[in-house]
Parts: sequence; structure tokens; C-alpha cells
Amino acid sequence: MTGDRWVLFDLDGTLFDYAAAETTAVSATLADAGVSVTDAVLDDYRRINASHWAMLERRETTPARLRLERWAETLAAHTDDEIDLAALSERYLVHLAAAAPLIPGAAAVVEQLSARFRIAFVTNGLADVQRPRLRASALADAAEVLIISDEVGAAKPDAAIFRAAFEQMGGPRRDAVTMVGDSLSADIAGAEAFGLATVWFAPDGTPAPGSHDPVPTHRIAQLHELPPLLA
Repeated sequence: MTGDRWVLFDLDGTLFDYAAAETTAVSATLADAGVSVTDAVLDDYRRINASHWAMLERRETTPARLRLERWAETLAAHTDDEIDLAALSERYLVHLAAAAPLIPGAAAVVEQLSARFRIAFVTNGLADVQRPRLRASALADAAEVLIISDEVGAAKPDAAIFRAAFEQMGGPRRDAVTMVGDSLSADIAGAEAFGLATVWFAPDGTPAPGSHDPVPTHRIAQLHELPPLLA
């Protein structure tokens, strides 16, 4: 390990295959509720859920509202049945917590980097989803520090979540810390504003950045590019 050099990883979309987990969990939740699982309802959920997480990043909603309102908006267009949204939301979280597929190479890359860097996970997520998923995955013991927005009360790109991470990390120099994530608006923008180097994980097919998006220090398309880049 080299001094106090750290790599901060986002989880969903960077190490966890969130798209696959979400599809599995949404499908199982809808089936539990007796709602037909169609491409249309899955697409609506993804779009609405992404919108609510973006609102959370902007502090325009709360985790409690997000849990319920994403389902209320999704189901409004697909069923007239009376559905207990609170119960449905809890079932979804149970299904999502049980779905922990990793992006290919994720565990090996984190293990390789841990020989030279200290590792932290900084995630915008719900604690009752992220903690069980981590425990069930090959990343269970990979990080010294785990920061979850739901527990901190702030989500990336808010500086508060990075301050919480640095407090638990023991206050390393910011020029010794690199953030790796797939979201320009959350991971890259937040880390850049906090004075950290950034690596944008943008697999093939990722939409090109907009003119107002932050510019990452580095960009990779596959996780195995990360260790030689940071070397």
C-alpha cells in the first residue's frame, strides 16, 4: 500500500450492474403485485426512477418520498388496482437487495488496486439495499470505508457526502484521492468540485457529455483499464 493514496468508488453502474439488478427487482415486484411485466412498464419505471434520483441529487426530494412516489407515478399509467405503495416499495427493496450482479472484472480490479491504494465506497443509495448487497457480493470486505447517502443525509454531488467520507478516511490530502464513477452529474461533478481527480467509467454506448457537463480527469470504457491508469 502506498501511503494514504485512496480510490473512491461509486457502486451502482460502476461496480454493481445496476441495470440488471433493477430489471430483476422491478419485474419481481410487479409480479408480486399482480401487475403485468411489460417493456413499457419497465421503461416507465427506469425513466421515473432516474428522474427522482436526479431530484434527490438536487435536494428537491427526500429518500422517503422517492421510495413511494416513483412507484405511484409508474403504476398510475399501468393499473387501476388499489395497491399498497408502502408495501410494494418494501418488497422492491427486498428484491433489489438480493440482486447483486457485479460488472465484469469489478472484484478483480478492486482487489488489484487494494494492493497499492486504500479503498472507499461512496454511493447514492438506500442503506437497506446497499448494505445487504455488499454483504452478499465479492466486494463484502473490499473497502475500509462505506459511505451511503441515505445514512449521511446528502447525496453526490453535494460536498457533504465527500466531507463525511474524508472524515472516516482520516483526512487524507485531496490530491492523493481519486473518484471513480459512471455519473458525470453526481460522481464526477461532486468530486471535481471537492478538488479530487476523477475517472469517468463510460462503457461503449454511453451518451456523449453535454456542453455543460464536467470534464473528468480520465475516461475509461472498461474497468480493467483502471489499474494501469492509476499506476
